[in-house]
Amino acid sequence: MAFTKQATLKGFNRTFEINPACKPYTLRDNGFTESTGGNFQYKRPLDSHHRDGLVLKVLVNKDLKTLKISTVNNKGLTAVDVTKLAHNEMVVEKINFIFDGFVERNVLTEV
Repeated sequence: MAFTKQATLKGFNRTFEINPACKPYTLRDNGFTESTGGNFQYKRPLDSHHRDGLVLKVLVNKDLKTLKISTVNNKGLTAVDVTKLAHNEMVVEKINFIFDGFVERNVLTEV
């Protein structure tokens, strides 16, 4: 999956882009880590009853203009649509809470 200016999580009806006021320190303050390539990555395990476990991944390109958003299994290899899982209410609520926090702290802007 390539970096794009706007990204949405599979199955969700919310679209996000990087807030123009976002700086590298803003990302670090909100749990992002810098990769060896200079990109910023946010990985958050989502407690669920899904046997593989789920991880929310948000990647921000080093230019702070493009991003990727996905939920994957705990190995990071398979994309998972959390809206199609059984008993997903808690996971969906947690994802929305995380993204609301990013919007509130000027990391992302909802489009």
